[in-house]
Amino acid sequence: MTCAELAAAQLAAYNRKDVDAFCACYSADVRVLDAEGHETLRGQAAFRARYAEMFDGWAEVGAAVDQRLVLEPHVVDDERWWRNRPGEHAHGRVLVRYTAQAGRIETVQFFREAT
Repeated sequence: MTCAELAAAQLAAYNRKDVDAFCACYSADVRVLDAEGHETLRGQAAFRARYAEMFDGWAEVGAAVDQRLVLEPHVVDDERWWRNRPGEHAHGRVLVRYTAQAGRIETVQFFREAT
């Protein structure tokens, strides 16, 4: 799969809260970076644990891409996200950069809005 196909597949799985399909888009040694390029998470086990906890902890999670830039093997999504559970709602906007290799996303980097 191309990085653009992987970005679309992982977004659909995220919106379904399907941790298996979501994690299948990412490499075994996936790296998550912050805006400064510092590694905040590495490896499929830690990645799966982070998202399984999120999916289990919120009644609804979702995201929508307002714009996607593609320059294979890179994708940058301008994304709106939200999470809901009884008595609590969270939402925001983020730029997400994905880089793929060998048919899986190997690096994901988040650029968050200044608060």
